[in-house]
Amino acid sequence: MKKKRRKKRLTIRQKKMLLGFVVAIVLAGVIYQFSSSRAQLLENDVRVAENSDLTYYLDVLYDGKDAEPTTSSETASIKVYSDYIYVEDKLPEGLIFKEFINTEDGTIGATSQKEQGRSCPGYVVGGYDGLSYNAETGLVSFKIKNLQAGCKVTVGITTTTPSLNGKERMDFYNTAYARENTFSAKSNTVHVFMGKEQATLYNVSYEYTGDVPENAPEPPTTASYANGANVGVSGNINLAGYTFSGWTTEDAEVTDNTFVMPEKEVVFRGSFEKKPTYAVSYSITGEKPEGYMPPKTKEYGEGDDVIVDSLKPGDEVDGYRFLGWETTDVTLDEAKEGENVIFKMPATAVELTGKFELIKYKVTYKFQGTVIPPNAESLLPVEKEYVPGATVKREEEPTSTGYRFLGWYKNETFEMPNEDVIIYGEWMQELGYFAPTIEKEIIDKKLSYAAGEKVSFQITITNTASFALQDIMIEEHTKGSVFLENENYEILNDRFVKIPTLAANSSIILYAEYVAGDEISKKVINEAELTGALAENNYLLDPTKEYKATAEFNIANISLQINKVGEENEQLEGAEFTLYEDEGLTKKVATGLSFAKLAPNHTYYLKETKTKVGYVLLKDTLEVVIAEDGTVAIEGYDVENTNGLATVTIANKKISILPNTGGLGVVPYILIGLVIVFGGALGVMYYLGRKRGKK
Repeated sequence: MKKKRRKKRLTIRQKKMLLGFVVAIVLAGVIYQFSSSRAQLLENDVRVAENSDLTYYLDVLYDGKDAEPTTSSETASIKVYSDYIYVEDKLPEGLIFKEFINTEDGTIGATSQKEQGRSCPGYVVGGYDGLSYNAETGLVSFKIKNLQAGCKVTVGITTTTPSLNGKERMDFYNTAYARENTFSAKSNTVHVFMGKEQATLYNVSYEYTGDVPENAPEPPTTASYANGANVGVSGNINLAGYTFSGWTTEDAEVTDNTFVMPEKEVVFRGSFEKKPTYAVSYSITGEKPEGYMPPKTKEYGEGDDVIVDSLKPGDEVDGYRFLGWETTDVTLDEAKEGENVIFKMPATAVELTGKFELIKYKVTYKFQGTVIPPNAESLLPVEKEYVPGATVKREEEPTSTGYRFLGWYKNETFEMPNEDVIIYGEWMQELGYFAPTIEKEIIDKKLSYAAGEKVSFQITITNTASFALQDIMIEEHTKGSVFLENENYEILNDRFVKIPTLAANSSIILYAEYVAGDEISKKVINEAELTGALAENNYLLDPTKEYKATAEFNIANISLQINKVGEENEQLEGAEFTLYEDEGLTKKVATGLSFAKLAPNHTYYLKETKTKVGYVLLKDTLEVVIAEDGTVAIEGYDVENTNGLATVTIANKKISILPNTGGLGVVPYILIGLVIVFGGALGVMYYLGRKRGKK
């Protein structure tokens, strides 16, 4: 009779005697599961070969249900990550530790994996080197940090089975333990054996005595061994806040945590003694982020590991920078990158005090250039600090006798970024004035520009003076316009250009462009301004003149769709219209039933140039009037306007005698045929007449 599959999480794979186990640990709402998705689920209690490799795959999973994350707001939505998870797995007595697995693809070893197609944060502290095996105790141990709820980390352990050396049977039971903070639990136990399948076995069981803490894990599962087998004692229980007595028995002699199995059952007993507990509390001095609550006070026993709250110096929370935790009660080591500060709990309370500072960045002013007033330092505005996102108003322009300030090279108002800002300005001496000119035009201007199309500009700067000018500053005022690279000038940023020098009575062309958006209809007035210039003779830019140039263009994403039907509203195939820009129908736009990239404030002319055979071609030319807002109107027709798409239905009438395809149809061919027939008949009659005459 075939055995039913057990519900224990056991995964076994044998290939060249390679065997994988599953160890599943469930902790009060926090799940640690050791398994291998790379092997099939088989029966428990299987027989393995001696002197073969035996490999455990430990998948550590976390659900985070009992986690208490600190948030800066009641409405904040955050992902839950584990604290330190301590995993311990004592290898069964007799198995020989070989190595930890470290595969090239990163699926097994001290590495995080991908679950359900997404990246899963979480790692073994110290990586592959953080995996530890103690040859004296036979204990495998490691720590996991920041494991996201729903994710897992895999660790592989390879052991070697021993020889039977004349023994009839050897049994191996594997149980693992894990803990996070005060949660602690054991895994299920899996069992394999070597030797005879049928043997007399005696139980080794474990039980607690005295007062048992509520959060204590279950004792190790009862295991069965043959008489004379070497049996290892289960590892001691590590429970925060308690001291464990160790496992003791009167049923066998234990030496170095091993004993020889007698011909009777062996019971081990252990007890807990509660440690005195001391409080670790947190508080914040000074300003703090709105809604931020310090971590709750927790109790620890002397010698317990205390993990300091995860906030580290430099962490930013809702516009505040954390400066760190301080205390005089214990010595706090500096945290390693990616890890928390951990200290041993003393026999006294510990109070940790933290501090935040509001994140601000500086706005400072500096003068540049060779001409600077002697009292320049006193003319500089005072340095100020602003929080990111604040609206900053540029300081007023300074004045100095005999000098003219050319301006600050920064917009009058701007949004404070997440960095310090330096605003530069320049001066020149006042002796005389010059007045260059600025002109702006669109290259190959079109009626309108559709989304993604580039509007190209050229800006002509002319020096009308009889001497050269230097450092001519040009600014693009229109948001979205950017200057293009050119060897004749220097681009300071997308909006500012500097012309290093411009000879007397000469001109230079600057190039800029604007990429049209997806607006249905929009008029853009593009403006450029000459904001400053210098001259070696200390002449100044004439302040009484305006140095601005504009160019207008339209952005339009307007389309016309013609729905061609018959008198009974049936769809007609083969119809064709031609759209023209002018009433004289000389400037053709396109032919078809769909017309895109139409311009606002413009009238087009629509002519039907082809229709289905058997239908009357429209004689009239239709005026297609496009308004400023992009809506389309055609006199005598209902036009549906939806988000820049105009749809109109145009019907054709059937003809009763001859088809009409846009010309004379088959009429010319019928007339020609009649002429040929009639001509042929006359020819025959003439021939017969002459023949009779000759007779």
